[in-house]
Amino acid sequence: MTSEDAKIFIRHLNGKEYEPEEEIFKQGEKSNDHLFILLEGFVKLSTRMEGLERTPVALNNQGPLDVIGILSFIDGRQHWASAHAVTSVRAAIVTRDDFQHFKDYHPSVAASLLQYLIVIADDLACQLLSQLSETQAYMHGEKHKSLGLSNR
Repeated sequence: MTSEDAKIFIRHLNGKEYEPEEEIFKQGEKSNDHLFILLEGFVKLSTRMEGLERTPVALNNQGPLDVIGILSFIDGRQHWASAHAVTSVRAAIVTRDDFQHFKDYHPSVAASLLQYLIVIADDLACQLLSQLSETQAYMHGEKHKSLGLSNR
């Protein structure tokens, strides 16, 4: 993203603050019109898996400069995980209307943002596959064999 594109992008961001333990979004909700860029603090992502509805499975913690809510923002589907503030959190929010504005009036900003989100989503998928591999190895009493996915 050029410096001019970055200035345009930053002008369209809105800020929001969350208190510790406050819910940012909930698994299954269709509140997919926001993308969250974490500026300060940490967020815990967790999901409830079929057969384990009572116990959420912790996925990972996200911190400053991480982006959450990516997949539902891109594909318009429900959130596949819940996000809760671990500490006080300050986030910049990109709305779907903002993204539409970028597409219509600043296509280079929209293209850069979309490319960035795809890279982050790919990294997240690799992290989840690695966690799944570790969990399966643990359940079968094997040493973890890295899939080599996290260092692309």
